[in-house]
Order: sequence, then C-alpha cells, then structure tokens
Amino acid sequence: MGMLEIRDLNKSYDAIHIINGFSLDVTELTLCCLVGPNGAGKTTTMDLITGRQKPTSGQVLFYGDDITGLDEHEIARRGIGRKFQVPAVLKDLSVRENFQVAYSRTTNPLRNIFKFHSKGFERKLDEIGTLAGLNERLDTQAGLLSHGETQWLEIGMVLMQDPRLLLMDEPVAGMTEIEIEKTARIFNQLKKTHTLIVVEHDMGFVREIADVVTVMHMGSLLAQGTISQVESNPRVKEVYLGNEVH
Repeated sequence: MGMLEIRDLNKSYDAIHIINGFSLDVTELTLCCLVGPNGAGKTTTMDLITGRQKPTSGQVLFYGDDITGLDEHEIARRGIGRKFQVPAVLKDLSVRENFQVAYSRTTNPLRNIFKFHSKGFERKLDEIGTLAGLNERLDTQAGLLSHGETQWLEIGMVLMQDPRLLLMDEPVAGMTEIEIEKTARIFNQLKKTHTLIVVEHDMGFVREIADVVTVMHMGSLLAQGTISQVESNPRVKEVYLGNEVH
C-alpha cells in the first residue's frame, strides 16, 4: 500500500474530460515528478488530491483513508501541504512574519503571540530558515526578495505546517540556473525526511531530483519509471520530450 493511492480518477466538465482513469501510487519518502505536455492534467490532479476540485469519479486514499472530495482545509489537516506555481507570500510582512503566519494553526491572536515566542517555533524557524537559505533574510520584507528567494520562502511556509506529503507545482519556473541548482539541493535534502510530488517542465531539474517520474498525457498515465526509463520510452519521446532526448 502506498502513502498516497489514486484509483481510476476522473474529472470532466460536461463533455470535456480533463482526467481520464488516472491511477498512481506514491511510496513514502520518495520524490515523484509529474510531467507531461501542457493540458495533460497535472495541476488538475494536484487540485483533486488537495480538495481544491472535486473528482467526477474515482478515489484518493491517504494512508488508507478515503479523502476523496473532502474540503481543502480537512485534507490539509491530515498532512498534505501544497505550494502553488505563483508564490502566495505576504509581501508587506517580513520573512520571519511570513513563517509565523504559516506556523500558526489557530486564529486566537493571544495564543499566537505565545506560540511565536515558543522554543518549538524558534527551533522550526532555524531548521527551515537554514534549509531554505533564508536565515540572513528573516527581517527582510518579503516583497524585496528575489524571485528564487520568494519561491524558497513559500516552500518553507509549507514546511512550517509539518505536512507528511508535499505537493509542489513548478517550483523552479522563472529561476536562474544558480537558483535552480540551489532548489535541487533543497529538494534532495527534503526527500530524506518527506514525501513529495513535484509538477515540473524543466527536465534538467527533474533529472537532478526525481526518484520516480510519472508522465501524463490527455489526463491519463502514459508512462512511469526512473528518469532513464522514461526518457528512453518511444511513446514519451513522441508526445512529450520530442527532440530533447538524444
């Protein structure tokens, strides 16, 4: 049994089928890259896992529990965290304050004040700030960060919530080569302690981080395996990789 099991998932809008009988098992402490052409259904699959959209049919199981169709906040509480393609940081707040907002699990401001000064928060802040390379930027307004730093901040904000499964949507989009290299190091460190599903178009980045590569095409599973297995698959070359693989 996988940590996450997707069983015959379907999503359609009237006669338009977005996801077509898609199934996937994700094993604990692996990094699965979800790749495929634009419109393959990758982000919709993430939406269905996290409850942002409801499936037409099929099942999503998390540690054996059926979470199909639950609301986003219920799924998040079970330990599934998500980073979207466009960072959702609070630009007027400092890096530290953004981490504080992410760490908080209560709307009671008095309790939050004590939580932010707790040893638990400070330990978590140091751990994640170190991983994201932002410990020297904690007092910097988030709106002044570079694009790469903003992405790392949001990754850190997701980690502040202690998720058991991390979903990352195009985390290196728009990054420089140096930023992509650093992000690969972050992800390779993360997968030692976390399970991740990463939607990504940058195949160079995928080669650096992926344990398993899942290729989607027209809402269905096209191929799955290691990066070398996927890149040598004639069907994958035809519909997705084109001339990239020689």
